[in-house]
Amino acid sequence: MVTMLLSFYTGVYACTISMLAVQFLYRYWAVFEKDFLERYNLSFSEISSLALVTYNADGSLRWFNILCTFNMTAIMLFQYTIIIYCAIWMYHGMEEKLRSLSLSLRNLHKQLFKTLILQIATPTISLFSPVFFIIYLPFFDLKVDLPTGIFLAAFTIYPAMDAMIVMYVVADYKKAAKRILLKIVEKVYNWLDGSDGDETIKEMNANIPAVLNAH
Repeated sequence: MVTMLLSFYTGVYACTISMLAVQFLYRYWAVFEKDFLERYNLSFSEISSLALVTYNADGSLRWFNILCTFNMTAIMLFQYTIIIYCAIWMYHGMEEKLRSLSLSLRNLHKQLFKTLILQIATPTISLFSPVFFIIYLPFFDLKVDLPTGIFLAAFTIYPAMDAMIVMYVVADYKKAAKRILLKIVEKVYNWLDGSDGDETIKEMNANIPAVLNAH
């Protein structure tokens, strides 16, 4: 079982590296667009980066492309089915399971459950919903000028939001983050002030906003 999970993790990691390679390839083409135009008589800005062509020139369906779209949809639905099933059963059975635990552990488990909910809600809004819209848009044969900058910003905001959700919901992480931030502010303040005595630290703590001093 452990070997299978490690293989799956390696595959996911490989997919991440592949996506980074695609970004470098896109940037390379964008920089050398003039050479691309001269050699292939094509403008890179006019080429679909995701070629989901649903219809042939005669109006017939391209079933291979349609099956690819359905395949991506099936993968997403399968994953969301697992998430919803586990979330519902955890929500209904968590109170009974946590009764035998201490108050601190109960609070920790509830915080982790809230973290899981937010961690799936965030990519659903910022990542999967735009992708779902993009892959089904060719079915309607519409000429739409999409604001790609907004979609790309939504795609890239998720990794940062994932870490921020954990630090915001879980109290222990939140306190640790505040302590680290406070230490950084102290060091910067002492470096700018040119002294690092106890009196200076006390004076500095009085000037730091209360939200950073709260533990």
